[in-house]
Amino acid sequence: MDLYRKFRSAGRVILQVSAVVGLACGNGCSVISQEGVHSVSIAPDDQSFVINYQRRSKSLLAVIATDGYVPTILLEPEQGIRFDRPRFSRDGEKVFFIRRRKRDQGDLYVIDIDGTDLARVTHGQEGTQNIQDIALSRDGGTIYFINSGFFGHYSPIAASRPHNMDFYSIHAGGAGLERLSHRNSYALYGLSVSPKGDSLYSRAEILALTTPREFRHFSYQSNYQHAFTSQYPLSEITEDGLVVLSCAKVQRSKPGYNSREKHDLGDGWAVYGFGLYLIDIDEQVVIDEIVHLPSYLDSPALFHDQQRVLFVRNDSVYGGKAGRELWNVNIDGSNLHRIVSEHLGELE
Repeated sequence: MDLYRKFRSAGRVILQVSAVVGLACGNGCSVISQEGVHSVSIAPDDQSFVINYQRRSKSLLAVIATDGYVPTILLEPEQGIRFDRPRFSRDGEKVFFIRRRKRDQGDLYVIDIDGTDLARVTHGQEGTQNIQDIALSRDGGTIYFINSGFFGHYSPIAASRPHNMDFYSIHAGGAGLERLSHRNSYALYGLSVSPKGDSLYSRAEILALTTPREFRHFSYQSNYQHAFTSQYPLSEITEDGLVVLSCAKVQRSKPGYNSREKHDLGDGWAVYGFGLYLIDIDEQVVIDEIVHLPSYLDSPALFHDQQRVLFVRNDSVYGGKAGRELWNVNIDGSNLHRIVSEHLGELE
């Protein structure tokens, strides 16, 4: 694992991760409906990536070449339909995604990379009525997903959102639906499969797929607290156990920081932007903070050569003007830039 050895020899930053801090949500709730890029998945050969893009009431899927950023529309907008969370198949020939009819209705679909052979995998049956996130098994034959059994709120002052979440699986062809957990969790965000294919990782918990199925915490300690507010906070886990996590930093409020640099939580606490963190899941340590920005960061996608990361950046949460944009950063934090091309205007 050359990347891991490099950070070890350089004197890595080790942060023991701890309890999840709930962030009072104005930002985490509202970003879901904002315009721009919402998530990204990288092809197995690193030659292209797929995004779901929202513009006004329109939603589309596009495959974009890594070299030159030339987009190809995979699915044109449909009236009243939103496309969410595209994921490349393991062979790079198909894209799985969520097709959402309403905020409380979303099914799993698959389409060939050339835009043909669109097929429905789930049909709104019990356990698939409101899919939130998806991940593929190591052999590509099984789709794991998080489903929400209830859309609403438990408090008169809270916004309606998905709740009663659990893990499920289904064969890529649509058979063999199975419920993997029975917790009816208030919220589950992030979904990635372990290198051996024997565990599912969310942002805060790990579900063992062996018998008996057991949960354990995926949590770390630091000299500051982490608040995980991204909708899609985890990249895919690499074969050698690396994952990129996007999360916010929560620290005691510092005098002299303006609203562009922090988000006050009250009681003397504030969020100071978001970071992307490279984690070794076996040792449960943060190898390095890749980047830290005064922005909401989401949907990190680590290239398979482990040299750089694509992610969604949203400055508007912290008072900036930019919405949900796609950004690139090298794994060592260098070459941070927004992905801009005249061709991206075609998605407007």
